[in-house]
Amino acid sequence: IMRYGIYSSVQDLGRFDYMRFGVPISGALDQQAFKMANQLLNNSLNSAVLECSFMGPKLRFHKETYITLTGAKMESYLNKKKINNYLIYKVNEGDILSMGIALNGCRTYLGICGGIKTEKILGSRSQFKGITSETRISKKILIPIGLSNFKPEKGARVHPSNIDYTRETIEVYPGPEFDMLTKFQKDIFKNKIFHISTLNDRMAFYLEEKIESQLPQIWTAPVLPGTVQCTPDGSLIILMRDAQVTGGYPRLFQLTEGALQLLAQKTTRASIQFKFLPEIV
Repeated sequence: IMRYGIYSSVQDLGRFDYMRFGVPISGALDQQAFKMANQLLNNSLNSAVLECSFMGPKLRFHKETYITLTGAKMESYLNKKKINNYLIYKVNEGDILSMGIALNGCRTYLGICGGIKTEKILGSRSQFKGITSETRISKKILIPIGLSNFKPEKGARVHPSNIDYTRETIEVYPGPEFDMLTKFQKDIFKNKIFHISTLNDRMAFYLEEKIESQLPQIWTAPVLPGTVQCTPDGSLIILMRDAQVTGGYPRLFQLTEGALQLLAQKTTRASIQFKFLPEIV
């Protein structure tokens, strides 16, 4: 690692068997982009990749392999030659990859043939405070990668469809406490444009706008990535992949998987509008 970027971390699908012990799921925020990185390289779908947020790292490779970039478009160069997303590139020993600032979306996934082979803890290589020794990559460390016999088909490439990170619509299902809302409050959610506040990270996104709310706190109950909670003062919190596994605020909505991935590519001041699925009256 020659430069670690703003926030670059090793991520896979996450930890699913330890929530009863209070361990967050973690894993890649945009799991569609994550899975595509592995599919392009014929990796197993849970192979660890590098999730690069806002501005990517600068890396020197110490062995021959193949790489690909998916998700947000970052201005990236391999040995000072510009490269593009969703293509496969061969790298040789000594080659240098430089990833710049995200131009659309905010999270890019660097897939490496054979996957990243850092230590697996509780069934996952995803970095998370208190579970792994580091929460992100740091300068000068060596990241181990796997072996693979993969050889790309000449001219093979992917053209992802229907990926628009500027789209505002966030689809939601009703949460367990949805019916605590009045009809007036439900109408607000149907029509209001919300904006992501400066309080946003891998754990949760707070929204700038509040709603008039007298909702009580609830008994501590399970929550998941994509759960939308409302605090007593009307603040709205959307839980992300590193979120806690229980909470005491009303759970008004649950984002669809696609909505959660779209939200992962948004950052401060981005606007969103909730779209109630047909199940919500």
